Amino acid sequence: MPQISFTTVATYLAQFISAIVIAGLLFGFQRQYRNSYLRHWVSGWAALAVYHLASFTGFVLAVAYHQPALHPARLAAALVAAVAGYTQIGWFVFGAYELIRRRPVRMADARRVLIILALFGVATAIVFLDSSTLSATRYLARFGVRAFLGGIAFLVTAVALWRSRTRREGIGVRVLGAGYFFYALQQLQYAGFTMVWLLEGAYPQYFDTLGYGDFLLQSVLAIGIVACLLEDEREAAALASVEIEHIAYHDALTGLPNRPLFMDRLIISVAQSHRSGQKLAVLFLDLDRFKDINDSLGHSIGDQLLKALADRIRRCMREGDTLARFGGDEFTLLIPRIEDVEDVAKVAAEILETLDRPFVVSDRELFMSASIGISVYPADGLDAETLVRNADTAMYRAKDSGRDNYQLYAPAMNALALERLALENLLRKAISQQELVLHYQPLVDANSRSVVGFEALVRWQHPELGLLSPGQFISVAEMSGLIIPIGEWVLHTALRQLRAWRHMFGTDLRMSVNLSARQFQQPDLADQIRAAVEEHDVPPTSVELEITETHAMQNAERTIGTLRELKEIGVRIAIDDFGTGYSSLSYLKRFPIDTLKLDQAFIRGVLSDPSDAAIVSAVISMAHSLDLEVVAEGVETAEQLSFLQSRQCDRIQGYYFSAPLTAAEMEPYLLSSAAASM
Repeated sequence: MPQISFTTVATYLAQFISAIVIAGLLFGFQRQYRNSYLRHWVSGWAALAVYHLASFTGFVLAVAYHQPALHPARLAAALVAAVAGYTQIGWFVFGAYELIRRRPVRMADARRVLIILALFGVATAIVFLDSSTLSATRYLARFGVRAFLGGIAFLVTAVALWRSRTRREGIGVRVLGAGYFFYALQQLQYAGFTMVWLLEGAYPQYFDTLGYGDFLLQSVLAIGIVACLLEDEREAAALASVEIEHIAYHDALTGLPNRPLFMDRLIISVAQSHRSGQKLAVLFLDLDRFKDINDSLGHSIGDQLLKALADRIRRCMREGDTLARFGGDEFTLLIPRIEDVEDVAKVAAEILETLDRPFVVSDRELFMSASIGISVYPADGLDAETLVRNADTAMYRAKDSGRDNYQLYAPAMNALALERLALENLLRKAISQQELVLHYQPLVDANSRSVVGFEALVRWQHPELGLLSPGQFISVAEMSGLIIPIGEWVLHTALRQLRAWRHMFGTDLRMSVNLSARQFQQPDLADQIRAAVEEHDVPPTSVELEITETHAMQNAERTIGTLRELKEIGVRIAIDDFGTGYSSLSYLKRFPIDTLKLDQAFIRGVLSDPSDAAIVSAVISMAHSLDLEVVAEGVETAEQLSFLQSRQCDRIQGYYFSAPLTAAEMEPYLLSSAAASM
């Protein structure tokens, strides 16, 4: 029968204290780092501490106080020791599993395994209770079986840890694997001692000193766990640093390099090209009318389209090229080591060709084109900033040339870009200093020749250049966004003048106001029109809003929705420049419009070109069949007027009757027209 000795007390106390200290240490790490595997090891070391305390308590009750096995205190100590000893095995294995697999154990599975282990421990604790002594049989059931199962579990864990060492940096997993391995051997040695005691009735004399070995091995396990934790944190910090760097230098949507990374690579490529004497090219790509996609279908569809577009462009790249997203719908492509400019032109043509194929996004078929500008080192710039700026300038030249094309940079483009920028700045100043003016061109009834309305046309009274027509500044206003405040000013000024003339002449005059593409895309356009009509107290039916055929067909379904909102106000809708775009008759039938305005290009040739005459006649007939009014623009001669009257054209607009006039000039004209019609 074992006797209580200093060695026994010391080993129990050492193991208990070390388990408590390690559990507390790991608990502190777990609170700080939130590693899931630490939770299992904290529970495992706490269970180990409980196991040592309960085992020592039971040993003292049996040896020092000679309490029988059925004594409640001794039985309780045995049950606690058994449950803690078996669940400690589970927690130690779970911790190693999560460390190796880098994913948490399913809580339901872990709970199920722990319950089974606890029940098995209870079962082993209550067998052979009929004996009043600490029998070898009971010791085998309580401690030998647990030691054997723990040894096998820890041995398998050690092998798994050792096999995972190649996937992890550092020595932590190796130290931990070695700790599990020797701890497993220690447990198997305990199991062997219980068998020797059962078979031979005695156990080796050094049995009591094995606790020191347990203490040493548990310390090795703790060191391995802490080493693995610190290595994991170092690896996580390195990964976080890489991720932060990736986020800082890559576009979140497409995963492409962003502007800073592109510029860094371009700077390096320029330096390499300078040393090697080779050329490189920069392509600046901007999508055509991408804003229409976002405004009509939403940013989610737009984002999906951008990702699909980036994937297509990647297929046109060579190894070593860099595609970047500068922001919005702007992309740049760096092509180092080119032999000839024609090689770059082929790449640009290939990109445009691949974009010509429709994109299928969320079961929608979308068409997209792009404008591309190209600059080449060293001819078009000797540094990164200049190359990008000149490629951007060439891209704007591509847009001015009709979009869906590429342009090579030419020095003259900078002068155009500077001119455009200067014009934009002057235009901003013109708005604030009220240099914009409205001219009005009469709309005349084709039969009575009386004035029935006007078209408001904006002009810029430049202090130095004189009167500028819209063609000289509207494109800049569109690109800069200044067309929005200009459009609002035109609308309010025209309606204010309409109210004055209706009050002055007492007639049912109408006012036509042109809407730009950007104005028409505003989500609150109907509210703006309604507010303007109410503010200036004019009948909605006296207001006619003109949109061009091309703008109407950019997104026909959205156009229909916007036109319906406007028609609910009561205003009239006109399609301007009809015949110059690509209207589908099926859409034309669905558009809630009131007027078709025939472009002056057809009117000019009605007397000399049979095709123009046939087109004008057909459009008038078709419009009347759809109950639409027809306005002929650009009528300049009596012969043209006579032709249109014979075809029952409704309204006439052109220099034959009057050029656009200021409000002050228009009033005498109205008085004379009224007198002539009497």
